[in-house]
Amino acid sequence: MSQSHTVDLDGVRIHYVEAGSAAPVLVIVHGMTGSHASFLPLLPALAQHAHVYAIDLRGHNLSVRTPGAYQVPDYGRDVATFLRTVVGKPAVVAGHSLGGLVTAWLAASAPDLVQGILLEDPPFYITQPPRLQTTFFYGFFVFLRDALRQHHAREGTLEEMVAFVGQLPFNDKQTMLEALGAEMVRLRAIELQRLDPEILDPAIDGVILGKHQPDDLLAKIRCPIHLLAADADFGGAMDAQDVQHFITSAPHCSYAVLKQTGHGIHEERPTEYLQAVKRFLAEIGK
Repeated sequence: MSQSHTVDLDGVRIHYVEAGSAAPVLVIVHGMTGSHASFLPLLPALAQHAHVYAIDLRGHNLSVRTPGAYQVPDYGRDVATFLRTVVGKPAVVAGHSLGGLVTAWLAASAPDLVQGILLEDPPFYITQPPRLQTTFFYGFFVFLRDALRQHHAREGTLEEMVAFVGQLPFNDKQTMLEALGAEMVRLRAIELQRLDPEILDPAIDGVILGKHQPDDLLAKIRCPIHLLAADADFGGAMDAQDVQHFITSAPHCSYAVLKQTGHGIHEERPTEYLQAVKRFLAEIGK
């Protein structure tokens, strides 16, 4: 059973859920426009192996909005403060997408807080121009930011957001409603209804990493790393060259590429995701 909490971290109100009590500690960091909620179905299984915390990043879901402060170092400092003040001990940190970038920043910038990191399809090499503009993510983020601004300007309702999300394309043949069902569509709509559209600005402008370069971050990481990469042909954020670049640049990396799997590995392939996390926790505990 998970418990919901809110904590003030140097003036930034962060919401999180907590489950389990066994060592080690596992902190989960979600992706851009998401929240802790997409990991809730996995929490009972994860809580059997770790003391789990799943947070909402600033600007997302039930955490506070901080306009103009939505770069990776901003999120990373929140997670570092969370580890120091709430967790109180080093943790294994698992990050999805944007959360993977935040997790890598954390491991590079505050190594004393991190035992190991699991990165779920992190967009390491597509965050900056000119490659950024060639990706699906860029076009979708521009579209979504404009749609959310218009929705909030007219004080749109949650039910309107549910209808909007349900009609979005999931793939070439299915809508989100057809592919995921009404419950998951409603969950996604709640996340977007609460989202600060400004969180998308740094991603669209190609400055989400701030002054940092991906390889510079990886070179500073000394803890174990496990990379879970999706399939670029199915919407993954890393192609084969990116994966090779990553494992060459990361000094302590193991990895797996999940074929025919999109960007949200933990949702599309929950069994494989859980197995990967459990194996990584066991390795860290040796």
